[in-house]
Formats: sequence, C-alpha cells, structure tokens
Amino acid sequence: RQRASSMLALRRLVLWAVLARLATATPTCVETGSPRTTYTCSRFTSHADFDRFLSRDFSPDRYSRVDFVLKDSNLDYLPPAALEGTRASSVKFSNVRVHGETPASAGGHPFSGVTSWLTKVTFSDGSTVPHSWSLLAPLNKLEDLVLEQMHYVNLSSGFNLLPKSLKRVRVSNSTISGVDVDWLHQLVNLETVRVENSNLNTFLRSMLPLPAAKLTSLTLRNANLTSLPADLTVDIPHLTELNLQGNDIKHFDQESFAPLLTHHSNVTAHLDGNPLDCDCHARFLNQIPDGWTTPPCQSPERLKGRHVKNIGISQLICESASGGR
Repeated sequence: RQRASSMLALRRLVLWAVLARLATATPTCVETGSPRTTYTCSRFTSHADFDRFLSRDFSPDRYSRVDFVLKDSNLDYLPPAALEGTRASSVKFSNVRVHGETPASAGGHPFSGVTSWLTKVTFSDGSTVPHSWSLLAPLNKLEDLVLEQMHYVNLSSGFNLLPKSLKRVRVSNSTISGVDVDWLHQLVNLETVRVENSNLNTFLRSMLPLPAAKLTSLTLRNANLTSLPADLTVDIPHLTELNLQGNDIKHFDQESFAPLLTHHSNVTAHLDGNPLDCDCHARFLNQIPDGWTTPPCQSPERLKGRHVKNIGISQLICESASGGR
C-alpha cells in the first residue's frame, strides 16, 4: 500500500511538472494598467499566434493609448497587419527572434492598421532588427526609435530609410558591430541622438544631417570614443546639450566646440569622465561657460587631480612649446 501511495505521488508530481511546462510554453497576452494600457504578449512561436491570441477590440472610446509589448518569442515572420485593432501607440520587441521577412500580400506591412498613431518602436534584449529599415517607412507618425541591450547591431546607412518624421534615436547598453559614415545623415528632423554605454568607437559629423537644423541634444556617453571630429558642432544651430561623459578622450580640440563657444550662450556640455591631458590644447577649457563640466587632469603628474579652471594658462603647456623654456 505504501509503494502504491508513493507511485501515485510520483505520477502527480510528473503530471504537475508537465502541466507547468505546458503553461509556461503557451502563448499569452495580458492587459495591464489604466488609463494608459500596456498589452503584453509572450512566447509566440509562429506568425499565426497573432490571430490566435491577440485581442483586436481596443475601441477608441476606451483606449486612447496602448503600449504593445511582444517578448520571449521566436517567429517565422511578422504577419501583415500584425497589430491591427490594438491601437498601439508604442511597440516594443523584447527578446524576439524573427527568421524571415513578411510575405508580400494585399494585407500590407506588419504595421498596417496602427500607422495613424504609432509613434515609438523599441528593439531590446537581442531582438531581431528588420532586414531593412524600410519596414518602418510607412510609419509616418514615428518619432522615437530605441535600441537597448542589443547584440552586434549595425548602425548602417539603412537607417536613412526610416520615416522623416523621426525625432529621437537612442542606442543604449548595446554591442555595436559597425557604424556607417552617413548613419543618420538624411533624417533631417532629428531633435535628439543618444548613444550610451555602447561601443560606438568613432563618431563623424557626417553621421548627422547637415545642417542638423532641429537637433537640440547630442549624447555620446560611455561610447568608447578616443577623439572627436573638428567639425563636431558645425551647423547644429539649436544644440543646447552635448554629453561626452565617460569616454577615453585625452585631448579636446577647441575647434570641435568653437560654434558652441561663440554662438550658443545657453548650451550645456558635459566632458567629465575622460582622462584629460592638461597640456596646451586644454587652455580653452579654462574659459568655458559655468554650465560646462570637465574632468580633473589625469596628466601630467604635476597637475593630476586639479581642474583646468583652477590652473593658470601658463601651466598648460605642451612639450614642444616648453622645450625652449
């Protein structure tokens, strides 16, 4: 009798484990929050799951804004009109693999049905980015594109296929496999560009529109930069915030900041967190506006730990300049 009881308990345990596994593997969609609604779907394994599990009855009188999240999914492709009826104003793909392109059909592209109000798209946690950024071209209200915690993302010239309505681009906590010289060059309405905690390694002025007439904020923080282009701030007439914190820049060239120093009295620049060499090239930092932040000197040893603003210009010398002294 005791053995039979043990066998029954074991069977129940096995059954519970099987049911638990099936439950965690079953695609689900859950609605949370009010009045701003987040609609989260997870564990999709096929394009057909959008029709099987997605609710499409988000009426405008009840839902003014819906944040749609798809996570932990592995798809053959995104179906046409995948989000139709959801009233999604933002879409986030988190840990989502997509293995093929959306087939051409009368149903249109994956975002058919939400183009009138979709303003933000996020790819995160190693999700597959579109084979071509033209996939997002029909989103004529798109303002924000976010890439966070991505693996080997390529910042290619294909970004210029994104809709011209785009205002903000953010890349954070990601591994960058490469960046083209004209990365965002044609996106003339950009207002904010942020690359943070990612190995950008190199930045050129040609990566931004020329002129960047609407750009107000440029952040290249913890981006593995060792130098800046001389024309960094040329033809960015409305730039008010420049963040270069946490890079490996030893020498800041005055020419890189000349337009800000001569024409932008209200600009804020953050240069701290860099291993500054306080030689003759750092003299201009002695006269920067109060709103700017700079790192303490890392070298030479006699000035280490001191801030440029507290050092006389005569002490900021280059070896070639001091050779005859």
